[in-house]
Amino acid sequence: MLNFLTPDNRRAVIKEYLSRDLVVLLVSLSLAVIVLIFLFIPSAIFSKYNNKTVNNQLESSRGASMSKSQDPTELIKKINTMVGILSDSKSSPILMSDMITKIISLKNKGILISNISISKDNKGTENISISGVAKTRDNLTEFNNDLKNDGTFSTVDLPISALIKNTNAQFSIKLVYNKK
Repeated sequence: MLNFLTPDNRRAVIKEYLSRDLVVLLVSLSLAVIVLIFLFIPSAIFSKYNNKTVNNQLESSRGASMSKSQDPTELIKKINTMVGILSDSKSSPILMSDMITKIISLKNKGILISNISISKDNKGTENISISGVAKTRDNLTEFNNDLKNDGTFSTVDLPISALIKNTNAQFSIKLVYNKK
Protein backbone atom coordinates (compact mmCIF):
# COMPACT_ATOMS: atom_id res chain seq x y z
CA MET A 1 0.00 0.00 0.00
CA LEU A 2 1.34 3.32 -1.06
CA ASN A 3 1.39 6.25 1.30
CA PHE A 4 1.13 9.60 -0.35
CA LEU A 5 1.17 11.46 2.98
CA THR A 6 4.22 12.26 4.90
CA PRO A 7 4.35 11.02 8.50
CA ASP A 8 3.76 14.55 9.81
CA ASN A 9 0.65 15.00 7.61
CA ARG A 10 -0.59 11.55 8.58
CA ARG A 11 -0.36 12.46 12.30
CA ALA A 12 -2.19 15.72 11.60
CA VAL A 13 -5.01 13.88 9.80
CA ILE A 14 -5.38 11.36 12.65
CA LYS A 15 -5.34 14.21 15.20
CA GLU A 16 -7.97 16.08 13.19
CA TYR A 17 -10.12 12.92 12.96
CA LEU A 18 -9.91 12.32 16.72
CA SER A 19 -10.70 15.97 17.45
CA ARG A 20 -13.81 15.75 15.22
CA ASP A 21 -14.95 12.61 17.09
CA LEU A 22 -14.37 14.36 20.40
CA VAL A 23 -16.33 17.44 19.28
CA VAL A 24 -19.27 15.32 18.05
CA LEU A 25 -19.27 13.37 21.33
CA LEU A 26 -19.17 16.55 23.44
CA VAL A 27 -21.93 18.25 21.39
CA SER A 28 -24.14 15.14 21.64
CA LEU A 29 -23.55 14.90 25.39
CA SER A 30 -24.29 18.59 25.94
CA LEU A 31 -27.49 18.37 23.86
CA ALA A 32 -28.61 15.35 25.90
CA VAL A 33 -27.94 17.23 29.15
CA ILE A 34 -29.89 20.26 27.90
CA VAL A 35 -32.85 18.09 26.87
CA LEU A 36 -32.83 16.30 30.25
CA ILE A 37 -32.74 19.64 32.09
CA PHE A 38 -35.78 20.86 30.15
CA LEU A 39 -37.60 17.61 30.89
CA PHE A 40 -36.68 17.82 34.58
CA ILE A 41 -37.93 21.38 35.14
CA PRO A 42 -41.72 20.60 35.12
CA SER A 43 -41.33 17.70 37.53
CA ALA A 44 -39.19 19.83 39.86
CA ILE A 45 -41.80 22.59 39.86
CA PHE A 46 -44.59 20.04 40.42
CA SER A 47 -42.79 18.37 43.33
CA LYS A 48 -42.05 21.74 44.93
CA TYR A 49 -45.75 22.67 44.64
CA ASN A 50 -46.79 19.32 46.13
CA ASN A 51 -44.31 19.75 48.98
CA LYS A 52 -45.76 23.20 49.79
CA THR A 53 -49.31 21.83 49.65
CA VAL A 54 -48.54 18.91 51.93
CA ASN A 55 -46.73 21.16 54.40
CA ASN A 56 -49.66 23.60 54.45
CA GLN A 57 -52.13 20.79 55.05
CA LEU A 58 -49.95 19.34 57.79
CA GLU A 59 -49.64 22.69 59.53
CA SER A 60 -53.39 23.35 59.28
CA SER A 61 -54.21 19.91 60.70
CA ARG A 62 -51.70 20.43 63.51
CA GLY A 63 -53.21 23.83 64.22
CA ALA A 64 -56.71 22.39 64.29
CA SER A 65 -55.72 19.57 66.61
CA MET A 66 -53.76 21.92 68.87
CA SER A 67 -56.64 24.37 69.13
CA LYS A 68 -59.11 21.61 69.90
CA SER A 69 -56.96 19.63 72.29
CA GLN A 70 -59.71 18.25 74.51
CA ASP A 71 -59.98 15.14 76.52
CA PRO A 72 -61.32 12.38 74.21
CA THR A 73 -63.85 11.21 76.80
CA GLU A 74 -65.23 14.75 77.11
CA LEU A 75 -65.47 14.97 73.33
CA ILE A 76 -67.33 11.65 73.17
CA LYS A 77 -69.75 12.80 75.89
CA LYS A 78 -70.45 16.02 73.98
CA ILE A 79 -71.07 14.10 70.76
CA ASN A 80 -73.39 11.68 72.56
CA THR A 81 -75.41 14.56 74.03
CA MET A 82 -75.68 16.18 70.59
CA VAL A 83 -76.82 12.91 69.07
CA GLY A 84 -79.32 12.46 71.88
CA ILE A 85 -80.74 15.91 71.27
CA LEU A 86 -80.94 15.45 67.52
CA SER A 87 -82.43 11.96 67.59
CA ASP A 88 -86.20 11.97 67.57
CA SER A 89 -86.69 8.50 68.96
CA LYS A 90 -88.74 8.41 72.15
CA SER A 91 -87.69 4.90 73.09
CA SER A 92 -84.30 3.76 74.23
CA PRO A 93 -82.24 2.65 71.25
CA ILE A 94 -80.95 -0.90 71.06
CA LEU A 95 -77.38 -1.54 70.12
CA MET A 96 -76.73 -3.32 66.84
CA SER A 97 -74.56 -5.85 68.65
CA ASP A 98 -77.48 -6.61 70.99
CA MET A 99 -79.75 -7.26 67.98
CA ILE A 100 -77.19 -9.58 66.42
CA THR A 101 -76.65 -11.40 69.73
CA LYS A 102 -80.42 -11.81 70.12
CA ILE A 103 -80.76 -13.29 66.62
CA ILE A 104 -77.86 -15.68 67.16
CA SER A 105 -79.24 -16.79 70.52
CA LEU A 106 -82.59 -17.64 68.90
CA LYS A 107 -81.14 -19.80 66.12
CA ASN A 108 -81.04 -23.56 66.55
CA LYS A 109 -78.30 -26.03 65.64
CA GLY A 110 -79.70 -26.65 62.16
CA ILE A 111 -79.41 -23.00 61.09
CA LEU A 112 -76.20 -21.58 59.62
CA ILE A 113 -76.35 -17.78 59.33
CA SER A 114 -74.10 -16.36 56.63
CA ASN A 115 -75.14 -12.70 56.60
CA ILE A 116 -76.91 -10.22 58.86
CA SER A 117 -77.46 -6.70 57.58
CA ILE A 118 -79.13 -3.89 59.50
CA SER A 119 -80.43 -0.73 57.89
CA LYS A 120 -82.58 2.20 58.92
CA ASP A 121 -85.29 3.62 56.69
CA ASN A 122 -86.60 7.20 56.53
CA LYS A 123 -89.05 6.62 59.38
CA GLY A 124 -86.25 5.48 61.69
CA THR A 125 -87.21 1.81 61.88
CA GLU A 126 -84.45 -0.76 61.89
CA ASN A 127 -84.80 -3.34 59.13
CA ILE A 128 -82.77 -6.50 59.55
CA SER A 129 -82.08 -9.03 56.82
CA ILE A 130 -80.80 -12.49 57.75
CA SER A 131 -79.61 -14.97 55.15
CA GLY A 132 -78.17 -18.41 55.51
CA VAL A 133 -78.78 -22.13 55.09
CA ALA A 134 -81.12 -24.37 57.08
CA LYS A 135 -80.28 -28.07 57.33
CA THR A 136 -83.95 -29.03 57.32
CA ARG A 137 -87.28 -27.33 56.70
CA ASP A 138 -88.28 -28.01 60.33
CA ASN A 139 -85.20 -26.16 61.63
CA LEU A 140 -86.14 -23.16 59.48
CA THR A 141 -89.77 -23.06 60.63
CA GLU A 142 -88.66 -23.46 64.26
CA PHE A 143 -86.22 -20.52 63.87
CA ASN A 144 -88.97 -18.44 62.23
CA ASN A 145 -91.41 -19.22 65.08
CA ASP A 146 -88.76 -18.40 67.71
CA LEU A 147 -88.18 -15.01 66.10
CA LYS A 148 -91.94 -14.31 66.03
CA ASN A 149 -92.57 -15.48 69.62
CA ASP A 150 -89.66 -13.54 71.11
CA GLY A 151 -91.36 -10.15 70.78
CA THR A 152 -88.19 -8.27 69.87
CA PHE A 153 -89.26 -7.95 66.25
CA SER A 154 -92.59 -6.54 65.10
CA THR A 155 -92.43 -8.18 61.69
CA VAL A 156 -90.84 -11.49 60.75
CA ASP A 157 -91.09 -12.21 57.03
CA LEU A 158 -89.95 -15.61 55.75
CA PRO A 159 -90.81 -16.15 52.08
CA ILE A 160 -92.59 -19.40 51.22
CA SER A 161 -89.97 -20.06 48.55
CA ALA A 162 -87.46 -20.77 51.33
CA LEU A 163 -89.58 -23.71 52.48
CA ILE A 164 -89.60 -25.51 49.12
CA LYS A 165 -86.45 -27.54 49.71
CA ASN A 166 -86.55 -30.11 52.49
CA THR A 167 -82.79 -30.10 53.20
CA ASN A 168 -80.06 -27.48 52.86
CA ALA A 169 -82.56 -24.72 52.11
CA GLN A 170 -81.18 -21.26 51.55
CA PHE A 171 -83.28 -18.60 53.24
CA SER A 172 -83.56 -14.87 53.66
CA ILE A 173 -85.66 -13.55 56.57
CA LYS A 174 -86.60 -9.88 56.84
CA LEU A 175 -87.19 -8.50 60.34
CA VAL A 176 -88.37 -5.15 61.65
CA TYR A 177 -87.22 -4.16 65.15
CA ASN A 178 -90.08 -3.59 67.58
CA LYS A 179 -89.60 -0.20 69.25
CA LYS A 180 -91.31 -0.51 72.59
